[in-house]
Amino acid sequence: MMKKSINGWTFAAGTSLAEAAKAARAAGFEAFEPTLGLEGELTTTTEEATCRKLGDQIRRAGLEVASLACGLFWQACYTSPLAGDRARAKEWTMAGLDRAQWLGTDALLVVPGMISNFEKPTRPVCGYADALRLAYEALRELAGEAEARGVIIAIENVWNQFLLSPVEMRDLIDRVNSPWVQAYFDTGNVLKFGFPQDWIDTLGQRIARIHLKDFKIAVGTLDGFCPLGDGDADWPAIVAALKRVGYDGPLTYEGPGDLSEVSRRIDRILGRA
Repeated sequence: MMKKSINGWTFAAGTSLAEAAKAARAAGFEAFEPTLGLEGELTTTTEEATCRKLGDQIRRAGLEVASLACGLFWQACYTSPLAGDRARAKEWTMAGLDRAQWLGTDALLVVPGMISNFEKPTRPVCGYADALRLAYEALRELAGEAEARGVIIAIENVWNQFLLSPVEMRDLIDRVNSPWVQAYFDTGNVLKFGFPQDWIDTLGQRIARIHLKDFKIAVGTLDGFCPLGDGDADWPAIVAALKRVGYDGPLTYEGPGDLSEVSRRIDRILGRA
């Protein structure tokens, strides 16, 4: 049974993981996705004992640790032309894998590279062919690190001008050829250039995690992200596709909103209302 989950970025800055988990459980969520940064309660240098304590706090609130999200790969990524940035992205990946394991989850969200940053879409970072090569090389190298820790590197479709089709993402994952490198599929991010149900059918059992977002295609900018059910996502088709491919993991909402209202909207999407 797919579980309702919520991402830590939904909460106000400074909210502790314990407070966020308690509020999420009160709103009817069943899982929680903490986020990893360079500052705050959970960082790339947080020690093992602290991570285990944070994971226990989430579970004591009655929630599973759905996965670990990391937004650092917009700052340095596998496809950077700078060797130092590529090395930094790999270091952050290994730090994230460690902390995901210590938190008690088996998936780490990773942005697999970029052609451009969504904040500067007209400024190319890397050529497409080079990005495919560099992302493949990094993921092949890191797959063993993921296996050693029992944590999946889940690559997400984002506004990075890269992996723009489900076939391309599927083929990259298959080329890496490791069960420890899979997909983190975001329903809202893909609406600008594809259909979520098509991506789900194409990626199939390569999907390790799901982010729930909605988007108004006609808006076309960051302002197009909207509450679940108010955009152009075909939720019955999406849920049917998830069932077809046998996805039974967390459905993690990522974005702003009132917790109780988000919970109710996910219930409607899943036919639980």
